Amino acid sequence: MNPFRLTIMLASSLALAACTMPNPYSSQPAPVKPSGPTPTKPSQPLPPPVVKPPVIEMPSAPPSPIPEMRSEDLSYLVDGLANKLKGSSAINEVQGPVLLDNISNQAGGPIDTNGLTARLKSNLSGKFNFADGAKVSSLREQLAYQGGRADIASLVRLGKQSGADYLLSTTLTRNGANLALKGQLMELASGEVLWSDSVSGR
Repeated sequence: MNPFRLTIMLASSLALAACTMPNPYSSQPAPVKPSGPTPTKPSQPLPPPVVKPPVIEMPSAPPSPIPEMRSEDLSYLVDGLANKLKGSSAINEVQGPVLLDNISNQAGGPIDTNGLTARLKSNLSGKFNFADGAKVSSLREQLAYQGGRADIASLVRLGKQSGADYLLSTTLTRNGANLALKGQLMELASGEVLWSDSVSGR
């Protein structure tokens, strides 16, 4: 090949190569390949946490007030129970002293059980011979001092210590506005219940 022609071809190749190279004096910056990891699209923001409203406990409704117990209603129950006992055949079987226990108040509310018990005793005084009141009171104080409970076993022991042969116990209960007075007559020696009855009213 002609050396002159070879020179021209080389010169032409260099000129073409120079045209493809970036111009160092151009205002356009040369492309730069990033060296770090390819950035990814930002992830979707997390939804805000669900905040439950605080639970406010409302106070419970106050209990319904206990209907007032009138003394005449209670006296009516005591008189009615005494009349039922006096009309029963069991009263003829009583041959010895009777221990009259104080009326047990299970109806709620303040009640003069001592006054009602005294009324019951007065109604039955012509039918029963009651144990010595002073001795019974002394024995009751001893029982309370010893931490004893007024259950049937304690009452039986109290009756025997007081010299009584029978125990007459009464309980006042409530069902809504209705009151009930229940009585029971027991022979202490045998534990036999000679009589049991109740009266009710408002």
